[in-house]
Amino acid sequence: MRKIANRRFEAVSFALLVVAMPRAAHAYLDPGTGSMVLQVVVAGVLGALFTFKSYIRAIVSSIGRFFGKQQTRSDV
Repeated sequence: MRKIANRRFEAVSFALLVVAMPRAAHAYLDPGTGSMVLQVVVAGVLGALFTFKSYIRAIVSSIGRFFGKQQTRSDV
């Protein structure tokens, strides 16, 4: 019974996509669009790396405090 419901959902979803999609999109992308997309990708990667570094630093600091190592200002 689930397979039938799943097939119906797929068929309805496909039909909606076909109806919603335009036949031809006459769009223009200016040369600055590629540069903007590149900036967004680079910013996302650098933001993710900074977040990862911050989480790792917090975890290492917590583990160090748990085992009794006092972290001084020069360690950071």
